[in-house]
Amino acid sequence: MVEQLTAFVLTCLVVVLVPGPDFALVLRNAARGPRAAATAAAGIMVGNTILAALAVLGVTALLGASEVLGTGNRIAGAAYLLYLGARALAEAFARTVRQPAPAAERAPGGSSPFVQGMVSNLLNPKVAVFYLSLFPQFNLTPLPTLVQHALMAGIFLLIALAWYVLLVSGLKKVTTVLARPRTNRIIVGGSGAVLAGVGGAVLTKTLVSA
Repeated sequence: MVEQLTAFVLTCLVVVLVPGPDFALVLRNAARGPRAAATAAAGIMVGNTILAALAVLGVTALLGASEVLGTGNRIAGAAYLLYLGARALAEAFARTVRQPAPAAERAPGGSSPFVQGMVSNLLNPKVAVFYLSLFPQFNLTPLPTLVQHALMAGIFLLIALAWYVLLVSGLKKVTTVLARPRTNRIIVGGSGAVLAGVGGAVLTKTLVSA
């Protein structure tokens, strides 16, 4: 069991530390200030927690078993990432981004960073697939299956939480640099390109395989 648990922790570390849409979203909001970055990270963690609970209860398995629901979720997630990316790119190229305001609610797309983080995470098909495909690969006998999945979900959430705390803390130290108009514009445009690129790739793959 210890060997299986160690392997699971190492797998979680790789999954959490590899940059993806969630990282790009936090970085994009960091250009508006530490509070916005922290709020986006909080939304991502809420989304993670909801998906973890659904995975433990077996709901994500239903999503994976239904081709219609799975395809619909992937399309919705891709469309949302494209939307966020397009808004960020439009803002970056339309004008020089102003110095971040203290209010974290000022965010691209007409919603708070918290809502962006939560919705983006909930609609991210890779997160649901992670819970659906990874849990069965590890056997923590003699624990019951439900307890195993709950334990693994808790471990993943703790690792993700630690990562976002470190990430936001690190971003706070470079607030002055992030607030510079040129740097701000590069971050907004770059993160927008990543979000749009990931959304476009997911959408293309989904439509081609449909």
